Amino acid sequence: MNRFVRVIHISAMCFFMFLARPVMAADHMNHGAAHTDMPKGAKGPSAPLPLITIVSPKDGAHVPPMVVVDFETTGDLASMTMGSKKHGNHLHFGMDELTLMPVMKDLKSLGENRYRFVFELPVKPGKHEIKVYWSDGHHKTLEHTVQKISVTVDKPSTAK
Repeated sequence: MNRFVRVIHISAMCFFMFLARPVMAADHMNHGAAHTDMPKGAKGPSAPLPLITIVSPKDGAHVPPMVVVDFETTGDLASMTMGSKKHGNHLHFGMDELTLMPVMKDLKSLGENRYRFVFELPVKPGKHEIKVYWSDGHHKTLEHTVQKISVTVDKPSTAK
């Protein structure tokens, strides 16, 4: 191949790679920067995870608009909540379509393996589903860990 053809060939390759660069970057962003969330050698969803149990409220309970959830887990929440230095499986809370990823300071320790989480925003009266579960480093719900209950949020009291 003569030098002129080689220069044209290389120039064309560079041009097409330049055009494809934003598409490749966008694909990587949509795919999640989760590659950095999972440490090398980390086990995925098949690794045993600590159990999570909702202690309070009970399924079917009536609760006030400021919903408080007490739960138990033997999981090391200091390393399994957002903001920890260790990335990977972490805690999620859900109410209906809302999903929250608490940091450790959002959880109040109630003693050995028991914690409290408060949904900071008042919840509208009516029936709601509360979930607590582990997600992987890609924020994918690990379905086998989902604990859920249904509650009825009562209207706020107007008594003074």
